[in-house]
Amino acid sequence: MEVLAKIMEILKEHSNHVVGGASINVPLFKQIAVKIEEGQELVFLLPAFPAKSPSPLKTSGVLPDLGEVLALQNIQNLCERISALYEPGAKVIICSDGRVFSDVVHVSDESITKYQKGIHDIIKEFNLNRLETFALDDLYPGKNGDELRDHLLEQFAISIEEVRSLVCTDETYQKLFNGLHKFLVEDELAIRPELSKNKVSKETKLRTYELMRRSDAWSELLRHYFKNHLRLSIHPYQLEHEKFGIKLVSSSNKWATPWHNVTVKIKNKFELMHKQDALKLKAIPKMMKDKYAYFEIAEI
Repeated sequence: MEVLAKIMEILKEHSNHVVGGASINVPLFKQIAVKIEEGQELVFLLPAFPAKSPSPLKTSGVLPDLGEVLALQNIQNLCERISALYEPGAKVIICSDGRVFSDVVHVSDESITKYQKGIHDIIKEFNLNRLETFALDDLYPGKNGDELRDHLLEQFAISIEEVRSLVCTDETYQKLFNGLHKFLVEDELAIRPELSKNKVSKETKLRTYELMRRSDAWSELLRHYFKNHLRLSIHPYQLEHEKFGIKLVSSSNKWATPWHNVTVKIKNKFELMHKQDALKLKAIPKMMKDKYAYFEIAEI
């Protein structure tokens, strides 16, 4: 099918990993083929845009900045390109998991609310009409953050002991634990620089298990409510995986996201990097439309 091949080429151009071959991602290829055969709209699910990192070494505040604008525009562009050649069209539902993890990563529920509103405002301001949002707040209107998390964990979470066991016996879980633990240690050291790295490393291990527990619960919730949607991810995955990794903003680091970094303009291109690294390069703070922060490195 010519349309299917062209759609996969578009996804390939937006992918977050090196790919090759016509059917670059076998599970996604098959899922899209079925939907095209049935003439269905292609609805992608993307867990992303949780909240800004609390580390002052990484970000410039709690509100979305130019990085989020560029990322959301890139996702809109992906949908528009697919919709231009496939009449039923495509859209992406952005599933914000900020409320799921906020208490574990030292981000207040108030900051989550401000960030989510900022994302909604960007979608409206830039007419990103192929993007929708979903969060725990939408499932249980009127509940506060703790109540929302309690509902999630009661319905979909496994125990901490089960998570520990998986980390010990499953290589994928071990790698995930190491990555998440590194993030928590980095942020904790930035927030509480008076503590030793060894002490912080020990203190954050239990929180890392809880973070993984919440992540699995959130994934189960999404599988429950969005059974037939196409899964995208901000993380690079093996091509055989059911999730397909896409790049949000051009960056040399495949793991870089707008919410863990600032956006830096270098010779008319944008890169994501930690704020402390941007300042080391003597990047100058700027604003787009008086509200979307970024940095710029003056050309020599």
